[in-house]
Amino acid sequence: MAKNISFLQYMQAHGNTPGPTQRPLLTGALGGIIAAIPSAGVLYWSGSLAGAAERAGVTLASAHLGHGLMMVLAGMIYAAIFKRAANDRQGGWLFGAAFGFLVWMFTPVSVWQLFAARPLAVGRAAIGLFAAHILFGLVLGLIYPRIHTIVQSRLIPKKAHLPTEKNERRIVRHPTSGFVERSSKNAESAGSH
Repeated sequence: MAKNISFLQYMQAHGNTPGPTQRPLLTGALGGIIAAIPSAGVLYWSGSLAGAAERAGVTLASAHLGHGLMMVLAGMIYAAIFKRAANDRQGGWLFGAAFGFLVWMFTPVSVWQLFAARPLAVGRAAIGLFAAHILFGLVLGLIYPRIHTIVQSRLIPKKAHLPTEKNERRIVRHPTSGFVERSSKNAESAGSH
């Protein structure tokens, strides 16, 4: 048990949890909007969206709007679940595809049948519904790191990253006492003597 606690402390200390300036929910929402577009195309092509609108008793436009809002929410949930792991440029597609499967399992399969007591789609429409959710997750996983980079570059001014004369610190190796942290003014005055 103590081993698990120390592992959690290690993960927290080494940056598993994104800070508020990293805007993971904003990135997830933007990623959800973008990933919903190809997903909506698959839903339209397979007839899943029309069938779902008919079964829910809403118009096709309302079904499109509902799908878009659910995918934005799903993108935010993706960011909240995977945290910094969502920024993985090499494995993001796998996280995304797995998350798309998870969304498919909960939304049309479990939640809909819990309330409606009948399947949301059958036949070709059911396959389209499955493919749309997997595609949504795949696209979300692929674009999330890129969107995060854009969001970070737009929200944090470049001057905030540059050290100023007041806050610049350097680690200098002292011959006898090891490493010493000095401000830039102290380092320049020590080097001039």
